[in-house]
Amino acid sequence: MRLILKIACASWLVCLLAATRVVSAPSLSFEQVLGAIDRYYEGLYSLKADFTQLVQVPALEKSENFNGRLYFLKPHYLRLEYDNPKGQLLVADGTWYWFYMPQEDIPQAMRVSMAGGEEAPGYVLGGKMAERFTGCLLGVEKRGGVECYVLDLEPSSPSYYNSLRAWVDKVSFATRAVRYIDEGGHFNTFDLLNLKENAPVSPARFNFTPPPGTQILDTE
Repeated sequence: MRLILKIACASWLVCLLAATRVVSAPSLSFEQVLGAIDRYYEGLYSLKADFTQLVQVPALEKSENFNGRLYFLKPHYLRLEYDNPKGQLLVADGTWYWFYMPQEDIPQAMRVSMAGGEEAPGYVLGGKMAERFTGCLLGVEKRGGVECYVLDLEPSSPSYYNSLRAWVDKVSFATRAVRYIDEGGHFNTFDLLNLKENAPVSPARFNFTPPPGTQILDTE
């Protein structure tokens, strides 16, 4: 349950990945790409983007598509506003991770403390990548019309993600997509579109107060 609340963050946010067709060899090494991701992150203080999320459930042979808007503000603020399902939210407000589901019979808000966890909003966007991950560079392919380096990453220390795959813009080194498997065995793929780096984002956007009548669920 805790992993659901940390989807984003990360950003952003695979255990056993479906095969990906990599169309060309990379021009940089794995280590060089990690360093470039960190340099991109150093120059980033905010991010706005549209997102799509594909959740695949192999055991049931079904999948669902979601979409919405993402807002990120350093060092640890994140907000995902869902258009589908309408009104659903994931918010990292600096103290709590909130996952609000108004579509339930009784609206629910799951809550997890941010204390002591990894800086989930910037988890794949950048920051000490070589210290936090091992892995390999698979090659280059297009993702959302953009040439991207394709990385398989494994956390160097215990994490909620055993491994994940990231698509990183070959020019800007912005993370354009991530894919991972959650603790329920579901494949989650996030794609970021229409990225706007360092656009004004008010800290007030990351405030969240559950509406009256919401059932609050504290999870570990």
